[in-house]
Amino acid sequence: MTLDIQMVSMVSSVATGIWLGASFDTYERISGKRHMFKWTRIMNDFLFWVAQALLYFILLLNINNGEVRVYLLLSIILGYAVYRAIFEGVYRRVLERVLKVIHAVYMFLVHLTYVIFINPIKGLLKLLLRLGMIVLITIWGLVSFVFKWTLRPIIFLGQFIDNKLGHPFLKQRKAVLLLIKRLLIFFHIKKK
Repeated sequence: MTLDIQMVSMVSSVATGIWLGASFDTYERISGKRHMFKWTRIMNDFLFWVAQALLYFILLLNINNGEVRVYLLLSIILGYAVYRAIFEGVYRRVLERVLKVIHAVYMFLVHLTYVIFINPIKGLLKLLLRLGMIVLITIWGLVSFVFKWTLRPIIFLGQFIDNKLGHPFLKQRKAVLLLIKRLLIFFHIKKK
């Protein structure tokens, strides 16, 4: 490895250390604090570090054919220390602002989706439900009106025959009236 390649590899390793510090802070901020042992957290941590190692190896593969030396690992630690000493405070403030902007845009899109799509659909469904109830109530009123006027002569005739014959079907009539009463209670119909 020539001196130029070694210098580029070292500067890239310092930059990778700075990148590791920033990406680790971003990962910690997005994933939250460690409160308890969770398998998902372990898997996320593992995948995070595998991704960082792959990125560093791809960088070294493009610069010096993937040779990893001790001074390059020390350069990563130096870059991480530089990040913690110089860039951490500024980066965290910028990260918080960016996350607030992303959250505000997300909430705007959610509210816009509700205003444009969900609320009109809910309104249409409520309107259809009310129209359906109006239709059902109208049909029920017509059916009950027809039955009321159709069955009234039959009931009157039954009462007349029952009175003339001395109530021969009193037991059956009481059973039918009880059934009708239960049906009216079931359908919440009040007798007028």
